[in-house]
Amino acid sequence: MIQNNNLELSDLYERYASLVHRRCKYILQSDDEAWDATQDVFMKLMSQLPKIENRSAIYSWLLSTSTNQCISILRKKRGVAFDECVHSDGARDLSQEKQYILREILTKLFLPWDKKVRDVVLYSYIDEYSQKEISQMTGLGESTIRKYLTRFKRESCRSFGNVKEAFNA
Repeated sequence: MIQNNNLELSDLYERYASLVHRRCKYILQSDDEAWDATQDVFMKLMSQLPKIENRSAIYSWLLSTSTNQCISILRKKRGVAFDECVHSDGARDLSQEKQYILREILTKLFLPWDKKVRDVVLYSYIDEYSQKEISQMTGLGESTIRKYLTRFKRESCRSFGNVKEAFNA
C-alpha cells in the first residue's frame, strides 16, 4: 500500500507541481518561496493521500491547500518591516517593494473571506478558469459562483475604494 501511495504521489507531483508552483508564485511573488510552499503542499498531500477517497478532487485539494499555505506564509511575514528607502531619489529597482505591497494587498483582500469564496476568486482571476470549469471543480452551481464573484468585487471596492483613481492621482 505504501509503495502504491509513493507511486501515486510521484505521478501527482509530476502532473501538478508546476500548477501549484504557479499559484504559489503569484501569491508570494517569489520563486524561491513558491518552490518551498509547493514542497510543503506535497508533503501535506503525502500525509493526507490515504485519507482522500475521491481521487478526482485532488486537483482542487492541491489548489486550495496551496492557497492556504501561501496565506499562512504571508501572515507569518507580517512582522517584516516596511522599507522606506526604496522611495528615495536614488532608488532604481522598485520590484521588491511592489512584491511586498502586492503580498499585503492579497493578504488584506483574502483574510475576511471563507475558503469557498477565496477558491472561486483564485480560480477565476488567477487561474483564469471559466465559471463552468470552476463549477465542475468545486461542485458549486454557476449561479453561486457568480454570486461569490459579485460579492467579492463589491466588498473589495467598498473596502479599498477606487484604487485606480488613487494610483493615478
